[in-house]
Amino acid sequence: MGLRQHFRFSAQSETLVEELLRHLGEVAPLDEGRERFLFTNPQEELPFEFHCVIVQGGIDVDRAGEYFKFLGVFVEALTGQFGPLTVEDA
Repeated sequence: MGLRQHFRFSAQSETLVEELLRHLGEVAPLDEGRERFLFTNPQEELPFEFHCVIVQGGIDVDRAGEYFKFLGVFVEALTGQFGPLTVEDA
């Protein structure tokens, strides 16, 4: 797709991570499938795709397009809920 990165953080359960991602569906349209969450741009914004897969210890993200605003919201949500995180290129 585009840029791939690993977001690593400490969460008490995968369910809490799923709930956080579902909550982000209020910011950008969410297509939730089995073990994946795909966010896309709201109608009034430039196109982007932000694909998340929950893995042990965090979330793997593959993204493309004009995702920068959503990325900021994503990082703020993660750090607000789970504390410090690390980001590594895949």
